[in-house]
Amino acid sequence: MRYVLENIEAGNVPAEIQRRGIPAKQLVRVTLETLENDLSLSKLAEEGHAFDFLADEPDLYSDADIRHP
Repeated sequence: MRYVLENIEAGNVPAEIQRRGIPAKQLVRVTLETLENDLSLSKLAEEGHAFDFLADEPDLYSDADIRHP
């Protein structure tokens, strides 16, 4: 079955899916298109916590590795 949800605030998507009677465990395919252009890629990565795993990674380089001309 295909549903098109338009002009739904991101925080309201789960409620809108539930309102349509789609069970919580139902697998869905989501295509996302924002209607505002103010969401930069860096902000999206930061707010989405895409790189949080790097906090647990060891530092590979230090200031001592910088080569000065």
